[in-house]
Amino acid sequence: MVFFKMKTGISSLRLSALSLALLSAFSAHAQSESSGTLKEVVVTANRSEQLLTDAIPNTTVIGRDVIDRSQATDLASLLASEASIQFAQNGGRGTSASIYLRGAASLQVLVLVDGVSLTRQDTTGSVGVENIMLDQVDRVEIVRGNVSAIYGSGAIGGVVQIFTRAATGKPLAFASVEVGSLSSVRSSAGISGSFDKTKYTLGVGQQKTDGFSTMNQKQYPLENPDADGFKNTNYNLGISQEVLKGHSFGLRAQGSDAEFDFDGGGFGASQDIHKGRSTLNTWQMFSHNQINKAWVSKFTYSESRDRSVADALKAPSNPYFSDAITNTKTSNWTNSVVIDDWLITAGIENQNQSINTFDQASLTLNRSRDVMSIFGGLSGSLGAHSFQLNARNDKATSLDGNNTGYLGYGYQLNPSFKLLASSSTAFNLPPLGYLYDTANGGNPNLQPETARSSELGLQWANEGQVFRVTSFTTNTSNLLEYDNNANKFSNVSNVVNKGVEVSYAGTLNTAKVRASLTSQDPINQTTGKRLDRRPATMASVGFSVPVSEWNFGADIRYTGSRPDTTNTLPAYSVLDLKVRYSVTKEIDLTARIDNALDEDYQTAYGYNQPRRAGYVGLVWKQK
Repeated sequence: MVFFKMKTGISSLRLSALSLALLSAFSAHAQSESSGTLKEVVVTANRSEQLLTDAIPNTTVIGRDVIDRSQATDLASLLASEASIQFAQNGGRGTSASIYLRGAASLQVLVLVDGVSLTRQDTTGSVGVENIMLDQVDRVEIVRGNVSAIYGSGAIGGVVQIFTRAATGKPLAFASVEVGSLSSVRSSAGISGSFDKTKYTLGVGQQKTDGFSTMNQKQYPLENPDADGFKNTNYNLGISQEVLKGHSFGLRAQGSDAEFDFDGGGFGASQDIHKGRSTLNTWQMFSHNQINKAWVSKFTYSESRDRSVADALKAPSNPYFSDAITNTKTSNWTNSVVIDDWLITAGIENQNQSINTFDQASLTLNRSRDVMSIFGGLSGSLGAHSFQLNARNDKATSLDGNNTGYLGYGYQLNPSFKLLASSSTAFNLPPLGYLYDTANGGNPNLQPETARSSELGLQWANEGQVFRVTSFTTNTSNLLEYDNNANKFSNVSNVVNKGVEVSYAGTLNTAKVRASLTSQDPINQTTGKRLDRRPATMASVGFSVPVSEWNFGADIRYTGSRPDTTNTLPAYSVLDLKVRYSVTKEIDLTARIDNALDEDYQTAYGYNQPRRAGYVGLVWKQK
């Protein structure tokens, strides 16, 4: 495989021309598929159901069929090939991971599970996405770009929403087992169905591996070279009851409990032992009510709990212990009214965020705040013209209120081509740890980050295929960063990121193909330098080809060089191979080779990434 390199400052015009040339090649050989991408339904783009091709924000849907073909095990490995998404991880599975979307850091990317927002209010500020396994996931939706006017704080870069497996009414069951390199074992099982007017679902899964040494011994020779293992147990359950036609209520819960080993980040010694534990749980009660043919009312009360423990008491060189618990309680009432071709949404939300920390020095932090929100939206079409308008006000304790807006426009040039444009504003609250954890640089004078974004795109959709090219610009002010000179968190700079992203999903002859290309330039306006760990160029191609009872697949992704503090992380390319064989209609055998070319690469300086590894598995699905 040969990769081409693109300069950081590539123009939108040149990349658009390349995109249209690729589009011509795709459309010349493409064939439709019975359940095509055109019929994909999304809810994250405007908080209500709509066809994927009608969404104005650049949105991707990864369904369970795509997850199964990918044989991915966790959220990071599934999303690593998607346009404008990148992960940086301090080693292998279970170690701390950061998600970047359009150059925005984890703090600026909102992650939802079944509509429940995940936050971590400690001084890391990032959600534990490394422990979101795919055993219980039905689909993932990605909305790129600033949608703070829909979801509030934390959506400057976009939104990633995970939908867990839910009951469909038809009795279904599944089970799987997989074994492979590094003494890895993965298993899962679940069941769903209904009786009378009650629907239910239940699933459990577990993964464990002996792992490898996460710290690079050449860069940090004093670190403990032992293998760093990982174990994750996850669950998903749900039940709903229809009490009257169009009126139902229910309960959903999901979570994971992970144990892992880690190294000292370049400050440890060969005899040090570090242990970590991360638990992530969410649950919600909901009521869905069809008031009349036009009006749907939804009320949800939810809670999420994120606990992160680091135990280095057996690390003689630097013993420590920390335990941080974030709780988020949310009440949300959303109403949707359909009038002809227009959808009107309006709602209120109250969120209570709290943090409780403890460490070996008996330093504690126990803080909370409320965020009250009012929001509304209008979307619809007039002939070839489509519109989306959202407005929101969020008021957090001890901070001024924040008003945000989103204005999107689409014009259907012909049955296949659509022109898209949007302008939006956003804000991002500083985590409670950034504000009040004075032992670790907390600064109560911090102000929220604010951002302005604009986009211009062109979409081609035809016979189960979607191709999209988008040019975007985001200006972020009051960037929240740790100021090494002042030894505390500060609003230290402004950032401008200009870029172009290209994506395609569809069928070429019999092959299912997904491809993406991103060029970006996120620059810190204070220093004039590109932000750490953000490449100028990312690209990926993945395909899956059925041949009789066999299915052969491959994914290759490229990430360009990028700075990491005073170091430069080299560009890398990773190739994954996979095959699936249908023994019967319900039983499949699977096999895959991750990093088939045995690429030696890092996503964070000093931390190894997994080398070549092989896995085989057995999957059963009731049909």
